[in-house]
Amino acid sequence: MSKSNTPDEPGFSKPVLRKPYHDLLDQIFAKAQADGVFDNLPGQGQPLKLDDDDLVPPEDRLGYRMLKTAGFAPPWVEAQRTIEQERAQLERWLANAQQRWSYLDKSARAGLQVTYKRKLADLQRLITNFNLTAPPGVEHIEGLRMAEEIAKLGT
Repeated sequence: MSKSNTPDEPGFSKPVLRKPYHDLLDQIFAKAQADGVFDNLPGQGQPLKLDDDDLVPPEDRLGYRMLKTAGFAPPWVEAQRTIEQERAQLERWLANAQQRWSYLDKSARAGLQVTYKRKLADLQRLITNFNLTAPPGVEHIEGLRMAEEIAKLGT
């Protein structure tokens, strides 16, 4: 059995401590930058065009790029925009209804409640449809808490 070398023995070699590889890469990039390698590159000073299509299946990427070029978005992105627009529109409607609430008689209030419940149900349907059709990796939208939402009318 061989015995291990110690610092006092002849032939001892100190183990080489390696820096993590990213430190080496940082040094290489810093030297290249100092040498001007990155100067006058095409697009310098312009924002990067990042097409984040990692979540899109490879067979769908061309179609999505064509949609984007034509000014459209994938169906779930369009659906998400529609949901945001509907939420904003519903908030404006609710604010208007709350302003009028105290001036309305019982039947008019009942009519507003029916209308509000229908609008909430329509929005919830959009959210459910989005959550069912969005591809894997796309974050779901939290559904409405109907009782809490309905309680907002008349308060």
